[in-house]
Amino acid sequence: MQIIADSLFFAPSDLITFMESAFASHMERSRLADENVKNLMDPDDPMLVALRRQGYAHEDAYLESLRLEGKDVVKIDDPSTDVMLSQTREAMSNGVEIIAQAYLKLDNFGGMADFLVKVSGASRLGDYHYEIWDAKLSKKMKPYFAVQLCCYAEMLESEQGLRPRNVAIVLGNNEITPLRVLDYFAYYRTLKASFLEFHDDWKPENAPDPADSKFHGRWSEYAQSLLEERRHLSLVANITSTQIKRLEACGITTIDELPKTYLESIPKLSTDILERLKAQAAIQVASEGSDKPQHKVLSHQAGRPLGLALLPPHSPADVFFDIEGFPLIDGGLEYLWGSTYFDDNGARTFRDFWGHDEAEEKQAFMDFVDWVFDRWQQDPSMHVYHYASYEVTALRRLMGRYGVREHQVDSLLRSHVFVDLYTVVRHGVLIGETSYSIKNVEHIYRGKRDTDVASGGESVVVYEEWRSNPDGRTWQDSAVLKAIRDYNIDDCDSTQELAEWLRSEQAANGIRYVGNSPDKAKEDAEEETDITRLRDDILVKAALEQDLEKQSVLQNLAWLLEFHRRENKPTWWRLFDRLGLTEADLHDDMDCLVGIQRTTKEAFLPTARSKNMVYEYAFDPDQPFRGQARNFYILEEEDAKVSCVDYDPSAGLISLRSKIEPPDRVSLVPDEFVNPNPIPGAIQSVIEQLLETNFAPCAIEGFLFRRHPRFSSGPKDPIVPEDLAGPQFINSVIGAVDALDDSYLCVQGPPGAGKTYTARHIIGDLLSKGKRVGISSNSHKAIINLMSGVADHVSCNGVKATLIKVGGDADDTIFDKPNVEYRKNAGACAGDLAETSLCL
Repeated sequence: MQIIADSLFFAPSDLITFMESAFASHMERSRLADENVKNLMDPDDPMLVALRRQGYAHEDAYLESLRLEGKDVVKIDDPSTDVMLSQTREAMSNGVEIIAQAYLKLDNFGGMADFLVKVSGASRLGDYHYEIWDAKLSKKMKPYFAVQLCCYAEMLESEQGLRPRNVAIVLGNNEITPLRVLDYFAYYRTLKASFLEFHDDWKPENAPDPADSKFHGRWSEYAQSLLEERRHLSLVANITSTQIKRLEACGITTIDELPKTYLESIPKLSTDILERLKAQAAIQVASEGSDKPQHKVLSHQAGRPLGLALLPPHSPADVFFDIEGFPLIDGGLEYLWGSTYFDDNGARTFRDFWGHDEAEEKQAFMDFVDWVFDRWQQDPSMHVYHYASYEVTALRRLMGRYGVREHQVDSLLRSHVFVDLYTVVRHGVLIGETSYSIKNVEHIYRGKRDTDVASGGESVVVYEEWRSNPDGRTWQDSAVLKAIRDYNIDDCDSTQELAEWLRSEQAANGIRYVGNSPDKAKEDAEEETDITRLRDDILVKAALEQDLEKQSVLQNLAWLLEFHRRENKPTWWRLFDRLGLTEADLHDDMDCLVGIQRTTKEAFLPTARSKNMVYEYAFDPDQPFRGQARNFYILEEEDAKVSCVDYDPSAGLISLRSKIEPPDRVSLVPDEFVNPNPIPGAIQSVIEQLLETNFAPCAIEGFLFRRHPRFSSGPKDPIVPEDLAGPQFINSVIGAVDALDDSYLCVQGPPGAGKTYTARHIIGDLLSKGKRVGISSNSHKAIINLMSGVADHVSCNGVKATLIKVGGDADDTIFDKPNVEYRKNAGACAGDLAETSLCL
């Protein structure tokens, strides 16, 4: 945002600022109107500065890769926006393939697009036009990327007379993510209209409420100071924006009013949550002005696995663990694995594992896991303590990324060897702090830190500078790495001191540990199965294979054997994480339903043949709940599962089928596991067959090795002549399929290219020859769409066919056609497939 020739001028990024925070947008405008407002801006955040630097480097690297590909590239580079606009127009008129830093302008909007990419399609420029590609350091799409690109697309439309159909994001891993402008343009226009109206009505004294937004850009400290002056409810630790709105609706607007309210209930807010928020506000207010915050141990129900009851007894082999991570490279890097522990003499000591690249990270991960697993084998009562979820999340991610130490990590996680002290604190103790970060909590049990590195964010910046200009390779010969190591030691030591303090509170309040008892025997090795033996045999073959292409295929097949087991792990992790939470934690989880109460309706059998009774429960219709799951676990009831047979969100009623009678009041956690059988067994069978035949030519072998399709009539080049269209094209494709010699054929193209139309003609021809055809897709809608087209085709052409749909719902009337028999089958078996013309 800037003033040019007495006129207000905006950039696409100003729209994003407004989208995230109207308050920040107001302050950006105020900065232009009053020079003194600049003094209210946050100081430069070294982390953000480093991110910008990384972003520019990513953009430059991608531009250089385009040059190396031989692309015709022009980079616009001039301090004058008028000159940049003129140069951009000239490059577009000349049909340059890639225009970098292209300057675009429309009305009072202007900005530099990272890349204009030439594509075919008539425009005012000729038989071509341009699309916009934007380089982003992020590894995944974010909503504001689309808004920003729509703004550039509108400006580009004014130059070439055509709005580009597509735009694209070049992510931090160089993955190109295309976006259809039409999918986002309506939202963009609505946002832009609101933005312009906001600034048309702008007045310096009418600042929006900073509490309406979570983020305030470079005005965060000023926004926080305003909220503190107002004693806003957002000062209450762990309060959510939804809870704030519900409290404000009842006239409770400050942290001081909350603990004094006489209201015993708040609409759409559970009583337990209200009482917890009141207690938190009260202890924070009482702690203000004190050097040491007050704390209070929460009441613990005997035998309930929550709070301090989850804190295990001390073991001499305990480990206190903290990771330093670097997020500014593709996939991130966990470069320092630090652990405080006690040696054989009882002295507190420290062990660290370092990894400055992927290979070293993998080794550090394996070394850490081996060290911890060995300590656990020697002392099953030991635990690894950490604060918050980062460390366990990193272990899970790296186990999946590198495919190593899966058994060890799984065993440690299943046996609850890792203990998150944040969870213990969060549900066990009230603390008079605005945050429950370890930096705040440690005000209770230790003094002020004096390390050179002050925070995790600062460690990222310091490490980024070291990577750019290393002063040594190890902490012994690098002052920078030693400073980071000292900070990590302090974090690990603080975690150990927190565990010790919590144990003292546990003992003082007579709270017993109710976690898992340590197993007396532990497996030293992964359980050996047919699949693991086959996997290991294939990996040995791959290691000995001289042909690099075959070696790669063997490695892929080895890991494919365990694909479904590996991919289901996050599902189990998410389940176990949820089962360890409270009703209050799960209240806003839209897949969970908490605090539901049994109605007076008597339990009943849904059918005469049913063995399990159905029980009706009532719930708050205002509780956020998607209602998509059908199977659930009952919170705090071991191995208790129920299934939903009826759900009425408007009436707030749900009927649950259960083998045993569930309690009168329950909370439901979704069972999201999808059994992949029989797919893993089929994969194993195919792989074994490939190995037995030493990859004899077949369709799957050709696919794996990316071989050209084989035809009984000999090689085809091209497979289908390029100049064919209409019936000639379809007949040529059908002929190619008919001529396949135990091989495969890919038909690909963008949406609307005619893949479904072509496929139904191919399938119709195969059915007319007595072939069986299987259709698979990630979408039931796509399957039904193709099956419907096939039904039309065979009906019109007098071909008799039986169609079977496995799973999913379909409108049966679309298959009610002459010559077509349609059957639904929830679980097709080999017998069904043997007699089926068309099936899933």
